[in-house]
Parts: sequence; C-alpha cells; structure tokens
Amino acid sequence: MPQDRSRRLFTSIAALALVAAAVPAVVRSHRPTSSPQFVMPARAGASDTRPAYSSEFLPATGAESVHAATLSQLANGDLIAAWYGGSDEAAGDVMIYSARCDHDSGRWSSPAVLETRAHTEKALGLHVKSVGNPVLFADSHGVTLFYVSILFGGWSGSSISMKTSADGVHWSPPRSVYTSPFMNVGMLVRGRPLRYSDGTVALPIYHELLRKWSAVARIDESGHVIDIVRIADSRPLIQPWIVPFTGKRAVALLRWSAPLPGCVTLADSGDAGRNWSQTFGTRLVQRDSAVAGALLRDGSLLAIYNNSAWDRRDLSMARSTDGGIHWSRPHPLERDTNPDQSVRREYSYPYVFQTADGLYHVVYTWQRTRIRHLTFNDSWVFHDAVLGKPSA
Repeated sequence: MPQDRSRRLFTSIAALALVAAAVPAVVRSHRPTSSPQFVMPARAGASDTRPAYSSEFLPATGAESVHAATLSQLANGDLIAAWYGGSDEAAGDVMIYSARCDHDSGRWSSPAVLETRAHTEKALGLHVKSVGNPVLFADSHGVTLFYVSILFGGWSGSSISMKTSADGVHWSPPRSVYTSPFMNVGMLVRGRPLRYSDGTVALPIYHELLRKWSAVARIDESGHVIDIVRIADSRPLIQPWIVPFTGKRAVALLRWSAPLPGCVTLADSGDAGRNWSQTFGTRLVQRDSAVAGALLRDGSLLAIYNNSAWDRRDLSMARSTDGGIHWSRPHPLERDTNPDQSVRREYSYPYVFQTADGLYHVVYTWQRTRIRHLTFNDSWVFHDAVLGKPSA
C-alpha cells in the first residue's frame, strides 16, 4: 500500500510538470479581445421598509469539524449551500457536503455528500490528500462547484477543481482548473464568483506556495482560464472578495494573512477587474481571517469580518458610504467573551449572497461544529441600532 501511494504521488508530480509547460500557452491563446462588464443584480425589495432578520443552523452532518460554507440560488429559487466537514481541516476524511432550501417551504434538505478526496483523486488521476473551500456559482444554465484539492502538504500544496450540474442534483465528474504555471499548485478559491456580461466568470483566487498573493481569474463556462489579473502587493493578502458598484467599478476586500494584527485591506478597479489600484488599509482591525462584502440598496458597502486583532471570537459587520474610506462602528453578529478554552469558540469565514428577493444571506462557521445562516434585509442594516449612522 505505501508503494502504491508513492507511485500515485510520483505520477501526480510528473503529470503536473507536463501541465505546467502547457499552461502559459493555454492562457495566451485565450487572451480576450473585449472588455466585459460585471452583471449587476436586480435591486429587488427596495420598497420594504420593515426591518427583517432571522437566524438558524444548517442541518448537521455528523462530522466532528465543519468549515467554509458557501451559498447560491438556483434558477427555480431554491437556495443551495455547501461546506466541508471531517475530523479536521485538510484531513483525509474531509468531505464536501451540500443542502438545499426549498423556496416555497423554507425547509432545508438533509446534507448530502457532494465530493470526497477519493472521488476527486480518481477523476483527476492525481494523488489528492484532502478537499476543501467549496465555492458555488449558479446561473440560468445550472450551478458550478469550485473547490480546493490538496495534492500534498497543507493548503499551499493545493490546486483548484470544479464540477457542474444542470439541476444541483446530478453532477459532472471533477476536473482541474489550470490557474498556475508552476505545476498548477499553490492556488486556492474562497471568494464569491461573479458573472461577466459576455458569459465568462470572474473567479477570485489566491496563491499560498512560497508567497501569498491575490488575483482574479476570468474563465469560460468550461473552466478554461482566459486570463489572470493580480492584485499587486508585497504583503500577504489573500482570499479576495469582489463587490461591484457598477458594471465597471468594483472594490476587492482582502484578508490580512500574517501572525501580527493587521486590517481589512481594499483595492479598487474602474474597468471590471482588468486593472487594480494599489491596496489601502481600513480602520477595520483583523488578523488572518476571512472577510466578505455586499453592496447595499443605497450604494454603501457592507463588510463582514472578525473584529479582533488576535482571534475569531467576534464576527462583526461594518458599513461604508464612500467606498471603504470611512466606516460605521462595527455591529457584532457573534461576540463570545467566555474564558472557557475547552470549546473552540470560533465564528468565522462569512459568505454573503443576495437572493432575487433582495434579502441578504450570510453563512459562517459556528464553533467549528455547525454552519449558521443569517437572513436580513436592507432596512435591518439601516436601522439605528445596527449600522444606520456611518461615521468618519
């Protein structure tokens, strides 16, 4: 058995080396001749002035540890969520789970296994150590799952895989997304994908092998990389989350991934992600934790992040009316001050999605044991007790 695993690992490295030689040519051959814009969602629910807020847990999987939830909406109006679970992150027993919420009844289905390490390994013909970081993207054609396949070591030894479905039930086999010229290793996903006006997809990606950096990959419906635009910075900024204000103007929120405290960092684009400005810091303190964002009805920016310089016990949101320069006082969604260290009191990895009815849905890790789901509208955010009065 050890010899078989060594043989598969050697075969994987050799195959990746061959792919690495072909990737630059593949990317060059798909260089775009047009400049598509972001497709902006319809601003539904603008007439609802009553604050609305609800909270629930997604159905349990039985896994010892769960993390990194994602959410999207199918063409029939159902919500679809995915997350991973196992004995711990990057472990060999980790599986990606999925559940659906019926748009009529509001009830979630029991979680089903969507992907496993063994299934990905067989489909790719490569040694796969673990899977994780699912990201869902749905449109009128169906739904795509992007996720991370750890080929060796830890997260830095990962590549991006994808699979598609017309109905969210029957799925294609996994296949690789070739984003890196270095053996296609070191690249990961986490942020929400966005649709371009020409049918391609803006996929936020980040790199962790040797150096940490962020980028946006433009890919076609088959998962072929058309081009990759880096968000240049010498600091370890990862997991970009893009919030478009218009078809061309957008901001990227970036995770500060370093041992010492930092802040939520931003970059601007005025041409739909074709170019990005120099990054700039905000007053939103954080350290090495994921951040998500959304555009509110009045054009203001909502950021959801861990409001702490040292841990993930405070999950908060803040609002900016000037594109990220000035922010409101943070409003806590979870704040745990219990000194008991026997429980992993972590509230992290928020993922926000706005459905066609104008409601915002946030899913996040709750103590690594459950996935929590919040639903609210603009009026609740604008309420004075929440984030109604942004300040300098």
